[in-house]
Amino acid sequence: MSEVDSIQARRTAVSLATSRFGPDHRETLKARNLLGFALHRAGMLEEAERELRTTKEDRARALGPADTETLFGQSLLAYLLFDSGNLPEAVTQQRMLVEASAAALGERHPITTSCHSSLETIRGNS
Repeated sequence: MSEVDSIQARRTAVSLATSRFGPDHRETLKARNLLGFALHRAGMLEEAERELRTTKEDRARALGPADTETLFGQSLLAYLLFDSGNLPEAVTQQRMLVEASAAALGERHPITTSCHSSLETIRGNS
C-alpha cells in the first residue's frame, strides 16, 4: 500500500469511527493517532503535527492525561518533533511524557523505562 493509499484509508477509518462511536471515543481517537502517524511517514509534517497535537489534547480531555493511549499519542508527537528538527520541543514533550508515565504507571514500568530511553536519545541529538 502506498503512503497516499494509507493516508486515505486512515481518513476513512477516522470518518467511520467518528460516525459510529462519536469524536471522543477511544477507537476514534486511536484512528486519528494512526492518521497522524501516516501523515508523518508520508512527509506531510505540518499536517501530521496538527493532527497529533489536536488528538493529544482531545485524548487528554476525553480519556485523561494518564491514559496509556494518551501517553502513546504524546510519544508520536515527540517523535514527529524530533524528526522535523524541532529538538527543544521534542525534549520538552518527551520529558512531559516521562513525568506523566512515571506518575501513572510507576518509575519502573516498561513504558516509563522506554520513555526515559527515548528522552536520552533525543537529548543526545540536540
